[in-house]
Amino acid sequence: MRPHRIRAPGFFFHVTARGNNRQDIFQTDEDKSDYMDRITNIFPSCQIRLLSFTLMTNHVHLLLQDVRGGGLPPAMQRLQGGYAQAWNGRCRRTGHVFGARYHAEPVETESHLVCGSCYIHNNSVEAGLVDDALDYRWSSARAYVDGRSEFSVSTDLILELCGGRKNYASLLKESRALPPAADEHLPEAEQVRELWAVGSAKFRDRLESMVERRSDRRKHLRRPAGLSLEEIWEEVVRRTGIGRQDICGPRRARRISEARALFCALARREGIATTAIAGEIRRTRPAVVQLADSLEKAGQSK
Repeated sequence: MRPHRIRAPGFFFHVTARGNNRQDIFQTDEDKSDYMDRITNIFPSCQIRLLSFTLMTNHVHLLLQDVRGGGLPPAMQRLQGGYAQAWNGRCRRTGHVFGARYHAEPVETESHLVCGSCYIHNNSVEAGLVDDALDYRWSSARAYVDGRSEFSVSTDLILELCGGRKNYASLLKESRALPPAADEHLPEAEQVRELWAVGSAKFRDRLESMVERRSDRRKHLRRPAGLSLEEIWEEVVRRTGIGRQDICGPRRARRISEARALFCALARREGIATTAIAGEIRRTRPAVVQLADSLEKAGQSK
């Protein structure tokens, strides 16, 4: 099962993406420049803030903030898809460039963000590419320590949290003594259902609740019986005794409104598009959602 994507304003994520079968996805500096140019062009339009990054040979680490909520999936789809297409063209090959979907690990603020940023920057040292993270061009380490970077990175939040550049430089060196994290996860990451997350127990409980609601909604949208719109109409009329013409009409009597809500809830449960439901009862899409949700909350659509 694919991990559920968290769509909430202001959430922070540690994002990783690996090459298919762990193959190299960056063979030249041109490849890395292409990837960073795409980040620069795509992320602002999706309201994604890039806090820290490191491009390795066969994978990437990105520390991001999804400012508006819901911007991360389309941003990553454009980034990964566009880069893969261009990379295949340069290499004169076809097929998958990246392996499984990117991983997006929710991260709580403050110490977890600082720790995550240091971990990301030290990847090049752990891999033996350089002796000092500041010597690796394809990361944001220098932007944090000396303010020099050819790439646009939002350093203000993490530098404020750790007390400035000097403190960050010390933490960056100290963090090299920490035990390595498991695979692509940040240190102290723990699993929450299908997700991995870094943060307090309270934060993980919040994620658990959000994922559970999304899981319930996905079950709600499946089509267990495969009922058609006509069969749903028959069921609603049978249960309520209210005719189809009245349900589609302008009257707002309580019994008619309840029958209207029942139709919306049953149709959504069968996976029928909201636009199609709205056309059936001559209402707007938001009205359909409101009607269905009101009945679901009351537990009357079973």
